Amino acid sequence: SPSVPVSHCENGFDLEARSRARASSAAMPMKLYANPGDYKTQKSLIAARYVGLEIAVPKGGAGASGQGGRIPVLETDQGCIFSSVAIARYISRVSRPVGLYGQNLLEGGMIDSWVEFCTHELEVPLCTWVLPVQGVFPEVPEATAFAKEDVKKALTVLDNHLLHNTFMVGHTVTLADISICCALVDGMKLVLDQEFRKPFGNLMRWFNLCMSQPEFKAVLGEVKLCATAGKGAAAPKAAPKKEA
Repeated sequence: SPSVPVSHCENGFDLEARSRARASSAAMPMKLYANPGDYKTQKSLIAARYVGLEIAVPKGGAGASGQGGRIPVLETDQGCIFSSVAIARYISRVSRPVGLYGQNLLEGGMIDSWVEFCTHELEVPLCTWVLPVQGVFPEVPEATAFAKEDVKKALTVLDNHLLHNTFMVGHTVTLADISICCALVDGMKLVLDQEFRKPFGNLMRWFNLCMSQPEFKAVLGEVKLCATAGKGAAAPKAAPKKEA
């Protein structure tokens, strides 16, 4: 059977493409048009610090070319990548030795599994709980109650997994750790109070370990855990109907 040159393919990754990406980033910083305070942006910035990419975040650039788009866009000299998950995955694959996407195909698949878990099982309910506290939209008590239970279920899954694992996949930080940790930060600051965190000792050990890493600190700073959960603003009452 015909042989495949190693320089072109290794575990599904194009080595020459990664080399071009590293050379490109050394010549000119990539530009990430996104909100730097958003946890979805922060996971890409943390990944960039691990792999040694210089990424600029233009002020006021919320989308492609700073035109106010809602979808984050990473601009490189070879083209653009959009959506926060795709950007984080691209950055994590730039340096194979760093291992943000695992050391083999199996670990890469495991990382994908946890990234998907984070997106659908953790971020959705946690945002439903956190965003009203941030004043993004009024709180709907019924939705918040369901969100709290779903967050508890997701944290239980993570805590059980971390009982026998220092990191989410393998023995070093990967994109799975970065994604989940960033998704938790706002919750840790605003709603996941000491009483709520109490049953999740393994999770908290892991979270504190991640937060102590220089790459996390450089982007997230010091994260102060909340003592008492904040509350969202109630929805305004509907005006009484006028009689005809």
